Order: sequence, then structure tokens, then C-alpha cells
Amino acid sequence: MKSTEKARQTVLILGLVMIFISTFYINFFYKSEEEIFAEKERKEELDKISVKKIAEENEIKRLGLTKNEIEILNQHEIAVKNLSEEVKNAYYILKSQKYFIDTEIIRFTGLAKKTKGSEFEDKVIKTRDSLVKNEKAIGRKQVADLDKKQSTEESEGRLKYGGDFRNLLLDRNLDIKVKVFGKNNKKIKLTYVLFNDVWFRKFETLGYFDMIHEKGFTHIELSDGYGYGRGVQYSN
Repeated sequence: MKSTEKARQTVLILGLVMIFISTFYINFFYKSEEEIFAEKERKEELDKISVKKIAEENEIKRLGLTKNEIEILNQHEIAVKNLSEEVKNAYYILKSQKYFIDTEIIRFTGLAKKTKGSEFEDKVIKTRDSLVKNEKAIGRKQVADLDKKQSTEESEGRLKYGGDFRNLLLDRNLDIKVKVFGKNNKKIKLTYVLFNDVWFRKFETLGYFDMIHEKGFTHIELSDGYGYGRGVQYSN
């Protein structure tokens, strides 16, 4: 009896061990045909990426591209899959006028290395040399264009502010007319039949003039529409 019981326990333990081993194997080692195929595809894809990366690194070394050149050449405005499209991307950026001159000098310097011996070489080199030669002039023009654009946007913003301010005053039961005028819309005139020195002083002490000035207005005037008129002038 004891021998039979001992044998039964041994078989039970061995069975449990086999179940544990089978479960462990299925959970951590067993792979279906689909999983094996998927893993094979992933490995092949990683191998392709690795080979491509090594090829790109070797090409970069061969061309002598610097870190800055690589970084800027990798900045695209259009899709780039080959050298022709990379050249097209560079000229697309130049034509857009949305660039920094020093950045594009670096781009075309790197591109000149990449296009060496190709049909694009002469054109790219001429563009690079032109950018280098006219760097200061292009830089000044870009700054001027940016200032002009910013000035226009600010002027339009002040004009819009005049309309919004008028509506705000009406919402507060104040029929104060608002006129924005002058160069770059930097002047504003508020007309209200009750305006007088008391109102003017209130605008001063409560910071209303400064609040309006923060919007870019340099001349702020209060008028009653008849004989009273008084304003403040800011230097900028």
C-alpha cells in the first residue's frame, strides 16, 4: 500500500512538473507558423534598414559632409526620395523666400558635395557661390521684409482693435466713437460728448492711456466733438 501511494504521488508530481514545463514553453518559447513568419519579416526589414543606414553613413564619409550639412539637408519641404528631388527641394525653399541665408549656404554647400559629377553640379555650385557673395545683401533684405510684414500685421491689428474697442464701450453703455488713423494706424481718437478734463484725468490715473498705448498707439486723443480736445503723445 505504501509503495503504491508513493508511486501515485511520484506520478502526480511528475505530471504537475510536465504541465508546468509545457505551460512555460507555450508562453515563452512556442511560436506558431504565423509568428515565425512575422518575426522573419521583421528581421529582414531590420536588416534592410541596417544595410541602408551603413550605406548612408559610408556615403556621408565619402562625400565629406559635416554634421550641420547633414542636419540641414535632412530638412525637407517636399518629399525627397532621390538626388533629383533633393535638388528640387533646395530650390523650392529658395523660391519660397522662407529661409535663413546662413542655413541655405550650408544646405547648398552640402548639396554641392552630393551632386559632384552629376548633371546638377554646375547649377548647385553657382547658386551656392551666389548665396555666399550676396549673403549680406540678402540678409538685409530679409530683415527689411520681415519688419515690413510685422509692421503691416501690427497696423491691421490696431485697426481691428479700434472696432473691438468701440463695441466694448457700447456694451458698457458708452457711446464713444473710435477712429484709428495715421501712418501704420498709430493714432486713435475717442469722441464723446461728455469728454472734458475730468475724463482726461481719469484716463491718466486709471491707466487707460497706457493700456491703449500697449496696443502700439503713439497718439491718443479725447474729443467732445465740438470744442474740447486733448491728447497724449508717446515717443514709440
